[in-house]
Amino acid sequence: MYDGALRAGLVPPPPNAPSFAAQVQSRFKASVFTHGLTLLPSIGARLLDASEVSKHDYLTSDGNWDFTFGQRYSQKIQPLKRQVQLPTGGVLQLSDQQSRLFDEFNACQDESFHIQGYAGTGKTFLIAKFFEYLNPNSTLLMAYMPSQVQALKTRMVQSGITAELNARTFGHVANQILNQDKTSLGWRITDSQRSQSTYFVSDQQIANWLNFRAVGSLRPREAANVCHRAVYSYCLSPSPTIEPRHLPAIGGILSDADIAVLMEYCSLIWKELIWPSAPEIRLPVRNAHRIKFLSLRREVIPEEYTHVIVDESHELSAPMLQILDRSPQAVLTLGDEFQHLHGMTSHHGAVVRKRHVTQSVRAGKEMGEVLNPLIQKHPSMIKESYEGRSEHPMQLLPYNNMSIPEKPTTIIVANEWGLVGWFIRLTEAGAKFQMADRAKKELNTFITDLILLFTEGTRPRHRLIFRYATWDALGSAMGRNYEFKAVQELLDRGFTFNDLAERMKNFCSEESAKIKLARVDDVKNQEYNTVLLSRDLLRPPREDSTHALATVCSLLYTASSRARHELLLPGNMKDWLAALSRTTN
Repeated sequence: MYDGALRAGLVPPPPNAPSFAAQVQSRFKASVFTHGLTLLPSIGARLLDASEVSKHDYLTSDGNWDFTFGQRYSQKIQPLKRQVQLPTGGVLQLSDQQSRLFDEFNACQDESFHIQGYAGTGKTFLIAKFFEYLNPNSTLLMAYMPSQVQALKTRMVQSGITAELNARTFGHVANQILNQDKTSLGWRITDSQRSQSTYFVSDQQIANWLNFRAVGSLRPREAANVCHRAVYSYCLSPSPTIEPRHLPAIGGILSDADIAVLMEYCSLIWKELIWPSAPEIRLPVRNAHRIKFLSLRREVIPEEYTHVIVDESHELSAPMLQILDRSPQAVLTLGDEFQHLHGMTSHHGAVVRKRHVTQSVRAGKEMGEVLNPLIQKHPSMIKESYEGRSEHPMQLLPYNNMSIPEKPTTIIVANEWGLVGWFIRLTEAGAKFQMADRAKKELNTFITDLILLFTEGTRPRHRLIFRYATWDALGSAMGRNYEFKAVQELLDRGFTFNDLAERMKNFCSEESAKIKLARVDDVKNQEYNTVLLSRDLLRPPREDSTHALATVCSLLYTASSRARHELLLPGNMKDWLAALSRTTN
């Protein structure tokens, strides 16, 4: 059709006939054309940018349409450029970067290396194809979460792997190793309830079991909360001992004597976790505790495995990497440290080779306009540019005064403050939406804590607001925050627990709702046609805090890269990034 239009335009019109341009104008309808533009993403069509149009490479020498242009241009922008022959006889179409990785892996299968791959670069696809070279019986496939392990196994089956896979979480492997040691120095879990994810005990119960006393302004149960959180932080660190830096912020100043007492209490909790001094002391045991104990014992992955492949390795804690780095197997890890949502990610030792994959096959080149500034601002040493190479176009749509989305949209927020802000906005507008069960549970706890702090002055349990013992203290810290103002107004109107339950039931229980509300942590490994970045993601990090800067950049990077076709951005995002650059230089 376009070729026919071009040919018609090149033919001189008869005398007194309207010009070609006039004929086109008389038939052109802006509304139809605009609607057509909105359909392009759904059919996988993209437009040439101005620089490509100006080259006129799509025309023949006589000005007609060049029917070879589509194929030539697709080969130019399409990253799948090279064929790789598999041992099974199959053929893979790989990008240049992916094919180089395959060459290196094939030549050095008994050596460890780490692949840093940006969002959408096909890391899980690579894992499936690496199995073409490995013996599944002696290969251990690992991930951080059970859901990630299950997703990996599903992908392997879809890729044609029929052998039974040794797919485990790191926690599962740690428990297998530790439970084999039946000596007095081992840590076998005989009370299985303690290790169940649903098993909890109150801070007051911990304080009673271990005879905690008040520490400074902290009551015994508050001291217990601070100490068991510090122990958990220690279990994620490479440190061989519990140190004051593992203590969480409590919103007040502690004396040296107070810190010394808390350190003693932390050591007691750690000891009672492993070897309880009395049958009634039943502290909850989590995988992080077991993995830390495993790393302190200098244990390794069982030698029955010759290869270990770890997906989403940016989730691995320092103790996990310590175990992997000293294990005898060839260890292949794949991850993206810009998707680590809690500060700087842990790294392998210097002996492990590192390779980068920057070409995304999931998103269009427009995504680079969002992700590359974040990569440059992130305190990571990795600065290679992200390249969007998908054939599907990507639309970046700034917004200022955002109304309730009218089409299927995933609204992504930073944390529970973002959840509560949108919860209020959506429910008061009568809009139904869906939330993941875990996010719904966290939101319920968060709002419940806010109600109790406002009405009764009870110190919150939730990690985001635990440090605030009074509503005035919370208001002083969060008073300029939009979400806090919305909560304050709601509670001033007499919002109760019954109101919360009613709104949850009426607005958050419809799985078919077109709006999805989620934290960044809820949407990792997911992708959606349309994503809206909530303004609460644009919080400035604390000055001189590498951890805070890394967290802010990673939240935005991960949230943005979930979009497949449309990404709705706060209109002030460019200004915010420029301001971030000034505060961090």
